Amino acid sequence: MRKNGGSKGKVQPDVAVFKKMCRLLEFKRRQFFEDDWKNCARTIPRAQFNHLMLVRFSMPCNLGTIMRITGLTSAGASLFVDKLVNSGVLMRQEDPDDRRNIVISVTEGGQKFLNGIDERLNDFICAYFAECTDEDLKVVAAAMDIVCSKLEK
Repeated sequence: MRKNGGSKGKVQPDVAVFKKMCRLLEFKRRQFFEDDWKNCARTIPRAQFNHLMLVRFSMPCNLGTIMRITGLTSAGASLFVDKLVNSGVLMRQEDPDDRRNIVISVTEGGQKFLNGIDERLNDFICAYFAECTDEDLKVVAAAMDIVCSKLEK
């Protein structure tokens, strides 16, 4: 940690460490999803797989949310949803509170597909920490809790 001269002596995080962590996490995340798509998830096209991994935790949602998360245009987001509806991964339903809005959610089969990815991701993550002591794992978990709570704000 270092002191920030302009903040009344308040200790500030070493930003370089956080940037390195973010780069490494993003690299490993991409590596996992690329390998998982090649080995297990080829039932849907790669682009749709990548977008599904981005939006899955925002489901159920509408097309606007998908556009915001993925950066797709309206036409692109609609095509993404169409392809995954046709694949049986997603479904569209009318919003009971607003008939102009369409709610997009994961089907039962889509949830099984995502659960399989989660199981493989759990194994992938655990492999990195397999040689850690219980004490190391407690320290890492506490640090992750702090980082996640700050990022969720």
